[in-house]
Amino acid sequence: MRCFLLLALVSGSYLLANDIVFLRGRLVLADGSAPGKSAIVEVDCRGADPVKQTVAGKDGKFNWRVERDEFNHIARALPTTTVDMGSGGVLTGACELRAVLKGYDSSAIDLRNFTIANDLKLPDIVLKPKTDSKPAGK
Repeated sequence: MRCFLLLALVSGSYLLANDIVFLRGRLVLADGSAPGKSAIVEVDCRGADPVKQTVAGKDGKFNWRVERDEFNHIARALPTTTVDMGSGGVLTGACELRAVLKGYDSSAIDLRNFTIANDLKLPDIVLKPKTDSKPAGK
């Protein structure tokens, strides 16, 4: 009987484990409009190469699959497709969620202290046209 109770307690602890959620996000231009083009959404952690997470449509909307901990923080990013054989990305250190679209710079969402809201919505990621830093004639 004691073994059964111990097994039940250990098994029950998995019910309190992290859960998987889909966060809803949106890319917008500086004026608040949709970008009109698809864009890559990636996680960029200091000291590592950026990792593609999902794609935002022309309307700027995207979903991001993550695992959240008991404090409503993002514990790790999960593969975007079932054919992705990676183990998922554990977010360590200073990580940011940003967009990649040719000709634009992206704002970023700092994931270090980000708390998932009840509506599972991310703050907007804003795209601004790149400015050419090269002086004219050179």
